[in-house]
Amino acid sequence: MSPLLLDVSSISLAFGGLKAVAGFDLKLAPGDLQGLIGPNGAGKTTVFNLLTGIYRPDSGDMRLSGQPLAGMKPHQITACGIARTFQNIRLFPDLSVLDNVRTACHVRAERGMIGAVLRTPRHCAEERAITERAHELLAIFKLDHRRRDQARNLDEPAAGMNPQEKKALRDLIRFVREKFALTVLLIEHDMGVVMDVCERITVLDHGETIARGSPGEIQCDPKVIEAYLGTPGEAPARAGTAAREG
Repeated sequence: MSPLLLDVSSISLAFGGLKAVAGFDLKLAPGDLQGLIGPNGAGKTTVFNLLTGIYRPDSGDMRLSGQPLAGMKPHQITACGIARTFQNIRLFPDLSVLDNVRTACHVRAERGMIGAVLRTPRHCAEERAITERAHELLAIFKLDHRRRDQARNLDEPAAGMNPQEKKALRDLIRFVREKFALTVLLIEHDMGVVMDVCERITVLDHGETIARGSPGEIQCDPKVIEAYLGTPGEAPARAGTAAREG
């Protein structure tokens, strides 16, 4: 069995008297592609905020490759290797596409403010390496021809996708995992995408984990059917249809 990359044990968080997340567990081995789903208000975003240091858990433990994450600030957790994307685009709209990619490299940069001000040889060498890497990444994703465009002129990638574009998104998620040897935790409202691309899925409802398993197990689970349809006696076939239709 592969050693755990991310080990989350019994984390909980309450806002006043409201339990946002209760006793949440998550185990990710290197290379995993898992999904986290649940109805609106289930606690999905709260979990992401806990994992990335936006919130601090009231209790529980989070470890990345055995290193405790409790008490770390978001930028420190990012430096350890956990990064997130957002539902809403987080770009610098007035910067070029190339410079947006370059900014993502700052967490790995070694030269500091003094080197930047004095334009030391080491700083300049690092800047050249960052620019080369940014070009490589844009070429991989077939965006190098847009490198000089302002980021505000790019289309929003997940807006109103048709079936062909959804398939391309699923293929892209798999490609990114394989190409960069990443471990992926996916929160996605399109249930068809989650069911098709994720190997295991965790389901939240009102901050509680109600199910965990393969896509087939999840779409037939009575608790999941009830959470999404509000009718505990529905047949599994209907749950599968509902999952694919979102």
